[in-house]
Amino acid sequence: MALSIKNRELEEVSRELARVTGKPITEALLEGAKRELLRQKQIHAYLPKDDLWVAVQKIQERVAKLPILDNRPIKEILDDIYGL
Repeated sequence: MALSIKNRELEEVSRELARVTGKPITEALLEGAKRELLRQKQIHAYLPKDDLWVAVQKIQERVAKLPILDNRPIKEILDDIYGL
């Protein structure tokens, strides 16, 4: 099956991707498309089709269930991390 690219920018980016990866254009595009598809599926798994606020609330609920690994005040933790 043939795919005809009629977009100059896409053609240039495709050729650059192939050059950088050292792979043929078709293989580089297929791998890139597969990675993007997986990324989009992961994003949509966390952001359901509900409205954004509902999605944020669900994330907050998941985070609230996580264990507290360090109960020091945030400022103290950041001071330790950044040597302040």
